[in-house]
Amino acid sequence: MKKTFSAAALTTFVAAAHAQSSVMVYGILDQAITYTNNTGTTNADGTVTPRGAQFALDSLSGMAGSRWGIRGDEDLGGGLHTIFTLESGVNMPSGGLGQGGLMWGRQIFIGLRSERYGQVTVGRQYDSLNNFTMMLDAGALASNGAAMHAGDLDNAAINLRQNNSIRYLSPKIKGLTFGGGLAIGGVSGDFTNGLQYNFGAQYDTGVGLKVGAAYEFFKNPTGPTNGTGWFTSNGAGTLLSHQLDAGYTSAQSFQIAMIAAQYTKGAWTFAGSWSNAQFGKMTAFNGGMATFNTFDLGAQYMWSPFFSTAVGWNYQTSTGVNRPDGTRVGNQHSNQFYTRTSYDLSKRTLLYVAVGYQDARGVNSQGGRAVADIDNIADSSTGKQVVARLGIRHSF
Repeated sequence: MKKTFSAAALTTFVAAAHAQSSVMVYGILDQAITYTNNTGTTNADGTVTPRGAQFALDSLSGMAGSRWGIRGDEDLGGGLHTIFTLESGVNMPSGGLGQGGLMWGRQIFIGLRSERYGQVTVGRQYDSLNNFTMMLDAGALASNGAAMHAGDLDNAAINLRQNNSIRYLSPKIKGLTFGGGLAIGGVSGDFTNGLQYNFGAQYDTGVGLKVGAAYEFFKNPTGPTNGTGWFTSNGAGTLLSHQLDAGYTSAQSFQIAMIAAQYTKGAWTFAGSWSNAQFGKMTAFNGGMATFNTFDLGAQYMWSPFFSTAVGWNYQTSTGVNRPDGTRVGNQHSNQFYTRTSYDLSKRTLLYVAVGYQDARGVNSQGGRAVADIDNIADSSTGKQVVARLGIRHSF
């Protein structure tokens, strides 16, 4: 009788534990017809060969890049959970994968989450900019490639993730969340080669105002071999593939600092941010450093719970860096204006139209004329560029 009772109790316990585990399939399909004018082919000498205007179907630079994923949570008891996420980018026009064809190019991690102490996860993951500042900047209100900063140098569009990373994220404590991550370079004999670390925090006042800050540092961001280095092993390509920064491949360090704030009052939301990106210790420039500062401001108005419009402006500037012969390159700046209007057909489906315009001037990183480059999508053949999107997004 005792054994029968014990077996029944064990069966009930296992069933209850199983009932507290969950696995969810989710995704977003964001498809748009995209127009980009003045496109060009980037040349090694700092010039761009014109290719003309382009119409294309795009599912990776929308309000939320197309993806599908699997998310799991197992309740271990006592407030402790096992969590995991596998998320793949989807290139709808070709039927292929996003992020350069990586199976789980957006993110893939596993870890433990404590309701009291926060969570620790390991794998390929987003950085602290994503956790604490990206969702607060003005570009997030328009939330599509036409609104992103020139070249995405500050990774505000989260085009690049961190491989081999260990991350901690706190629970919300009286409105405050904080955390950070460490990515191991994996180079034999040199623990610091390829090392990446980041940290940040966000505070929600509870009265409509949120503020956030984040910092990250990368040692030897351009890998010596194919598939290594933060710039060159992320599947989505490299930050060094366009004239804005193609001359800075010799950088031995790269760092980003960003602060952002967002305030909501009734139907209005206002947002702004500042970021500083630095390519440091560049051997091709006698150890010099190229610094970019990007500022943005924007607002969104909710005409109804289903209909909204966002507008914004960002300004990016760099004083450049001197070559060994004394000539200065990279001293350029750009102004960008953008807007996005969306209408919700249902809780899961919306239509949107977005337009961005950028005007770039000065000298690019390789000594040629500065050209426009919205969100690292494609170099313009001139200093001006327009990106327009007409899209539909469905989430499941």
